[in-house]
Amino acid sequence: MIQVRDVYQLKFGRIDQAVNLFRRMPGVAGRTGDLAYHQHALTDISGPMYTFVSELLLPSLGQWEAGRAKLFDRPGFDEWFKEFQLIVMTGHQDFYTLEAEHPGWSRPGVVVVRECYRAHKWQIRQAVTLLQYYGALLEDTGVGRRPRILTDLSGEMFNAIIEIETDDLAVWETTRRQLYLRPEFQVWFGQLSSTVESGTHEFYRVEI
Repeated sequence: MIQVRDVYQLKFGRIDQAVNLFRRMPGVAGRTGDLAYHQHALTDISGPMYTFVSELLLPSLGQWEAGRAKLFDRPGFDEWFKEFQLIVMTGHQDFYTLEAEHPGWSRPGVVVVRECYRAHKWQIRQAVTLLQYYGALLEDTGVGRRPRILTDLSGEMFNAIIEIETDDLAVWETTRRQLYLRPEFQVWFGQLSSTVESGTHEFYRVEI
C-alpha cells in the first residue's frame, strides 16, 4: 500500500476555501469500484501557516496513475481545478510506502502527529522496527491511536515516519510526558538514538 501526499502552500488566509473545494472533490471525481482507497485533507497546526495537505492511500502506484488519468477526464474537473489554482502559491508531491495496512484516520477534528526521522545509512529497517514498537507504546499508554509507519518512495533516502492520531494537543503533551518515565521507553529511546541522526515533529488537523 502507498501514500500519496500533496502538500500545498496556500495564499494567506485561504485555508477554508481549500477545505471546501476538497469537500466537493468526491462529486467531481466519482468513485471507481476497483479502487479501494482512503483520502483525507489536513491543515497545519505547526510549521508554515496555511499549509494544506491532501493524502491518499492506495494499493499501488499503478492504480494511483490510472485513477489520476480518469480524474483529469472527468466532467467538471477543469472548473474545479481553475478554482483551486487561484488559492495555491506552490506545492510538492511525495510518495511513501506503508509498512502495514491502515484504515485511515477515524474522523474529522482529530490531530495527526507526524514524526519524521532520518535514519543512518542502510539502517532504515532497524528504524522501521523501532517505530513499530514506539507506535505500540503510544497506543498502550493512551497517547495516540492508529499508528502507521511510512518509508520514502520518492525524494531523499533513509526516511522513516510514524503518524498517529490523538484527540488534541493537550492529551498528546500530558500523556507523552508520562510515557517518558517508563523504563521501556527509555530503553527504546537509547536504541533509536543509535539508529537515527535527526527528526522533526509536525502537527495537522484532519478536516475531511
